[in-house]
Amino acid sequence: MGHASEEGMDEIDRIILGILNENPRTPYSEIADRLAERGYEMSSQGIRYRVENLFEETSVFFTFRPDEANWHIVRMALSVTEEEDARDRVIDRLRELPFWFVGSGFGSFDIYAVSTVTGTGDIDDLLTDVRAIDGVSSVEYIIETDRAVDVEKYYPIEESNDRED
Repeated sequence: MGHASEEGMDEIDRIILGILNENPRTPYSEIADRLAERGYEMSSQGIRYRVENLFEETSVFFTFRPDEANWHIVRMALSVTEEEDARDRVIDRLRELPFWFVGSGFGSFDIYAVSTVTGTGDIDDLLTDVRAIDGVSSVEYIIETDRAVDVEKYYPIEESNDRED
């Protein structure tokens, strides 16, 4: 059976990431026990190897739940003007602000950005800064107050009946 460094992410990798998403401090021995409950026998050393590979080959990171912290997660969807290089200029400017994620693509908006702030005053300041960026035509935002995460949908794998036991 392959794993992240050989053939892409497999079901074991997905299960490991799901467990770590619930609690990033889960001991490898507990992960091994939980995998065994699902029919996958692995040593703690094997788990450690997979976790190291996953962290080397993915951009996995863990974020706090907004309802369990004193900080706020602000997600923004920005549209940019039709000017040449407007998107690149806006992205460059956003990277100077306290956004820990800035992405662009095709859809109903041009740029998606995420920041973590400590209070509503910080949210107002951040929105003011973003709206003032040359090339930004509109800003939609949401302050995350709750989240539902289903890691099995985030890390989809093909169903297979040829699992090694």
